[in-house]
Amino acid sequence: MNNPFVYGEIAVGAAFTGRKKELADLSRGLESGERIFLISPRRFGKTSLLTHLLEGFKNKGLLTAYIDLYRCASMDQLAAVFTDEVLLKAETGFEAVARLARETIPLLRPKITLEQDGQLSASLDLGKSRNEQSAALSELFNAAEKMAKRRKKRLVIAFDEFQEVTVLGGEPLEKLMRASFQTHHNVSYVFSGSRQHLIADMVNSRDRAFYKLGRVVFLGKIAEGDFRVFIGERFKAIGIKVEEAAFKRILAETNAIPYYVQYLCSFLWNKCREGAKLTADLVYETATHIADTQAPFYMGILEHIPLRQRRLLQVVAQNPEGKLYSREIAEMYKLGPLSTVQVSAGLLLKKGILEKENGGYVFSDPFLRIWVLKNIGSLGKT
Repeated sequence: MNNPFVYGEIAVGAAFTGRKKELADLSRGLESGERIFLISPRRFGKTSLLTHLLEGFKNKGLLTAYIDLYRCASMDQLAAVFTDEVLLKAETGFEAVARLARETIPLLRPKITLEQDGQLSASLDLGKSRNEQSAALSELFNAAEKMAKRRKKRLVIAFDEFQEVTVLGGEPLEKLMRASFQTHHNVSYVFSGSRQHLIADMVNSRDRAFYKLGRVVFLGKIAEGDFRVFIGERFKAIGIKVEEAAFKRILAETNAIPYYVQYLCSFLWNKCREGAKLTADLVYETATHIADTQAPFYMGILEHIPLRQRRLLQVVAQNPEGKLYSREIAEMYKLGPLSTVQVSAGLLLKKGILEKENGGYVFSDPFLRIWVLKNIGSLGKT
């Protein structure tokens, strides 16, 4: 029997759990033509949710496309990925694709190639000048609307890690995208990002192109009840009952973050299959072991941050509510003035080491918190 807990890859099929309300809300909005900004901390299962969402649309007969902007290191690559994922995959047959190239995106001078595996790919020419590139990209983005209108089907496009447009093309690309997307009536968009402060700034700042372009949805944690069923059923399959104390400890040590819940449960499942009894103590021991295996990585993180930021991590590790802005705590941990504490917290957020949660601060990686607590005596030293 294979280990049923999946981490480090997209959770599909039986590995996907919960999110019924989120799926229903996103499905309703996108089917009716909304543009949605989906903001989520890292490791909350955002990409798995998008995959499940798009699969549901495919089953309903809608056209879908998924674009991971981490795959794009240049404007040329963005154009190529958009063409492959949005235009080529929606067409069938070489003649249909040739017509698409000839009638829909002639400015890009596309060269369509039939690969050995039978897949179609396109190489594009965006031109050399900025004006040529802008005109070509505008034509490409608008081609999605033309295709959906011609096919008489709604097209749903999901951009993952959407904050990367700020790196790819900055303000000009943002303005170009908005100018196109806001005119589309047959295409729905979901713009997803895990760098919360970056994508929130894109939609909340009046001077940014995407200001108020669509609805903002914050992805929270999976409901505790869904996790209880999901975890319990998988351990029951090997004859193990998950006691309430052990379950609560699993959520506590992982901060109920989906990736880390599956990570920890994968290790626990292997131990229980070998005869170990699933107790709260075993959960703690296993979580500590995982944290210890990451010590070189964690040391690398801490070696590159100043002493006050390391002390701030101690505070967050020791205070479950993550409340930082009190004179008592600042004096106890020698954090300096409260203004300095705010700057340090902001830098740790920017680096992705901390996240904001319920008005406080938590570790993005809960195993780093365990490691900081275990090694707290040495971290405050210069």
